[in-house]
Amino acid sequence: MGSGIDGKLDRAFQPVADAFMEGFERGRDTGAAVGVVLDGRVLVDVWYGHADRQRQRPWQSDTLVCQFSVTKAMTTLCVLQAVDRGLLKLDEPVVASWPEFAAHDKHEITLRHLLCHRAGLIGFHEPMPAELFEDWQHTTEALAAERPWWPPGSRHGYHARTFGFLAGEVFRRRTGRSIGTWFREEIASPSGIDFHIGVPEHDLVRCADIVPARIRAGEQPPSSAARLMKAMGDRDSFTWAAFQNPATRPGRVNSAEHRRSEMPGANGHGTALASAMVLDRFASLVSAELLAEATTTHSSGDDPVLVSPTRFGLGLMLHDDACPIGLTTGSYGHAGAGGAVVFHDPEQRLSLCFAMNQLEPGVITGGSSASLVTKAVYECL
Repeated sequence: MGSGIDGKLDRAFQPVADAFMEGFERGRDTGAAVGVVLDGRVLVDVWYGHADRQRQRPWQSDTLVCQFSVTKAMTTLCVLQAVDRGLLKLDEPVVASWPEFAAHDKHEITLRHLLCHRAGLIGFHEPMPAELFEDWQHTTEALAAERPWWPPGSRHGYHARTFGFLAGEVFRRRTGRSIGTWFREEIASPSGIDFHIGVPEHDLVRCADIVPARIRAGEQPPSSAARLMKAMGDRDSFTWAAFQNPATRPGRVNSAEHRRSEMPGANGHGTALASAMVLDRFASLVSAELLAEATTTHSSGDDPVLVSPTRFGLGLMLHDDACPIGLTTGSYGHAGAGGAVVFHDPEQRLSLCFAMNQLEPGVITGGSSASLVTKAVYECL
């Protein structure tokens, strides 16, 4: 492979390694990894760089990194499995399992609304203490008492940080297990997949430190990121409600408390190969009928939270020209804050994950490095 990259790479995919290194050569990445699986066969599993901001800890094969909203794809798989088993119903009102949720006339909100970002519960009207946001009981009680920001079902808007708590509490009440526990017992452990929704104490030492986004000299953020950052500063915007109450303190995502907590929409930690492996197995772990429904467009168009167009099925982001999930129609998966992404292309039977610790400006960016790697993979096919 050259260039000091570690891992394994199918000989025909050397251009992928070259594209991967471009992010480091441009000073964009601190540490990162790529996993590519084609119909069950690992084609790419490479990593490079450092797991800390001081560049003292080399990235390893088993380095875990927070992949932010990539976690939503893992959570969705758990939910769909429970639906397949008859434990959950997509169109059953949430209040059937969570009676306290009825506050502010939320009787008609269903699990389907939660999964396709149409519930209107993007955040909190009253201040949410940052130290309590990781507390499951406190946050779910606050969401049950919350009033929607728009009439449920009337529009969609990205439930960036509430998605996992909402779907996860319905899941917990119906299955008796948390999302993190189900994922570990039903999906990760049986297949040796190194992804965790709630990092075990003994694995904390493997976690990479997240490096905050920065604007490099001479560079301008993409227009979508610029719009988003402007909206985050507007206390009257949906964006501010979704991301700034509470605001995440710098470094909090690197704390043991945050890593140990279960936030099934936002703080899953894993290797890039692990995420690609989950998407490679996704279709075999749920029924064909349910997968078809989950990958059918339920919400699309201008998203008032992300201030850009988005397209969602049930808990999954779907490929769109404005949505960086793969390169072809039919691809599904999820992007994560700062440039992480995982997707599956069913036509090519290809699954890919790019994961890194140096964030790029924006929430769903597609990541410049991820885009370069993805294009290189398709050119090698």
